Formats: sequence, structure tokens, C-alpha cells
Amino acid sequence: MRFPKTQVIALVNQKGGCGKTTSSVAIAAAFANLGYSACLADIDPQCNATESFGVRAESYVEAGRFTLADAFIRKRAATDIEADFEERFQGRLTILPGNRGLNSVPLKLESELQIAIADGEKTTLDADEMRGEQRLRLKRSIDALRGKKDVVVIDTPPSLDFLMVSTLIAADWFIIPVFPSGYDLKGLELLMKTVSKVRERYNPGLRLAGVLLGNYDRTATLDRDIHQLLKGKFGEEVVFNTTIGRSVRMRDATVRGMTVFELPEAQAQAQQFVALVQEMLNRGSKRKDQTVNPLPDEAVFGKVANG
Repeated sequence: MRFPKTQVIALVNQKGGCGKTTSSVAIAAAFANLGYSACLADIDPQCNATESFGVRAESYVEAGRFTLADAFIRKRAATDIEADFEERFQGRLTILPGNRGLNSVPLKLESELQIAIADGEKTTLDADEMRGEQRLRLKRSIDALRGKKDVVVIDTPPSLDFLMVSTLIAADWFIIPVFPSGYDLKGLELLMKTVSKVRERYNPGLRLAGVLLGNYDRTATLDRDIHQLLKGKFGEEVVFNTTIGRSVRMRDATVRGMTVFELPEAQAQAQQFVALVQEMLNRGSKRKDQTVNPLPDEAVFGKVANG
């Protein structure tokens, strides 16, 4: 099955330890498992998504391969950066490898701007325009995969900095992963305000795909209460019915450099992510455009963004 057009889905939350990387890897693998061509983009300088596949992030640089840092610094297209896993995942899953140097990208780009001004190529009046162009580099890189992949899934860093904003500009959809904790909920208003600004200034087509509750214990009253709280905040149609349960199997898979789809003992966890992707597809099939489109209406989005 192919979508009418490539869907770019980012997992975003400025808080760390909320399951972004685990979910990003598993969602990309679930799409591949269901027969879709998928690419995982690792924009987090920690490179955990890259190394979840048993590959050292540094190995790409050592081999003279491009990484996502080159999308910003050298303006390389994602088709130049993309790496495959040979016969693994039946050839349906690829990766845009991370780079620990992504942390220094904003400083390098600011230096690029200041040098252009010092050399007389630009004036200080051009600074805002140049910074805007720099924020668009990831989008322009990933756009090279449009029409070539069904889905691009982006893992993001735990911040609302340049890398996160660039990701939101590049994405069609964003998923908010949260754990059942009051601390995980406090920063969502700021995240939604950031999304609203990105939509206003750069990417009016950016849509909320859903809120995903992970590390979920169905037997815990607090976990069930938070699930209901999320539905009350975002709306029943926004919070995914599929939850991701607590399990050491997902950690086992990561330690072994495997996805839950490759670890026989983790089949129950793999099926949770299959169910999640199927929920996304089922929501999308009810829409006229027949894309991955589990979006609430604009009124719901505005309500959440405004707190």
C-alpha cells in the first residue's frame, strides 16, 4: 500500500524520558512491518535512535558517510544521507543517521551568518532572513524523500531549540508521547504554543496526529486517571486509544541493537505498535484525502494551544 503522498511524522516533547526514541523506532519499524516504505530520521544529538539498531553513530562519519548534521551544514538532501539495513526489515526501513555534533549546529550556522556579514556578502538587515533559511534546511533535505517513501518518522531532542523548531517546520504531523506523570503534562502548553508559532510563521499545514501514552499500567489508578485527563484536555478524538505498556522487553531490544519486531520475546510489545499504526490508518481512512490524518478540527487545536 502507498499513500497518495509521503507523510512526515515527528515525535515531539521537550521533556526527556517520555518514550520519544523508543516510540519513533518502533513506529517506523511497525510501518515497515505492515509493508510501507519508511525512513527514520534521528535529529537528537544523543543518537539513541540510530544506535537502537546496533550501529554506532560515529561509524557513519568514520566511513565518510553523511549524517543529518550535513542537512544543515552542507545542505545535503536526505537522499544523500539515507542509509539502509540491507536485507534487514525486508529493505523497507532506512535511516537518516544522527550525529553527536548536531548540538553545535546552531552555533556553526550563527558563525556562518556572522562571517557573511563581516565579508560584506550580507548586512545585519539580512540576518533574520538568513536565520529563517537555516531553519528550513531540514525541511528541504527531507523533502527529497517525498514521493520515494511512504512515511518519514523523526525522533527529536528533549528541548524546544533550533533542532526542534526545524523538525516542526519539516513535519506534516506531530505525535506527543507522554508518560503517566504530572510532570510530563506541565510542559505541554508551552509545546503547543511553540507549535502554533511554527504554524503561523513557517508551516501552516502542520497537524497534531495524536497524544500517545506510554509506560502505561492498566492496573494503576493514577495511570487510568491521567489517560482520562489527557482526553479531557485534548479531546477524545486526539488521544490515541492504543497505549504502550510498561515492559523490560523494549529495553532488552534496545540493548541488543534490535527493534521489538526482531526480538521474539517482545512480540506483545510489537503488537502494541502495530495496533497504534493501525489506529492511525483507521482514523485516516475516514478522511476524504485518505492520508494518515487523525487530526482533530481546528477548534480543538486552538483550544489546546491557548491552554
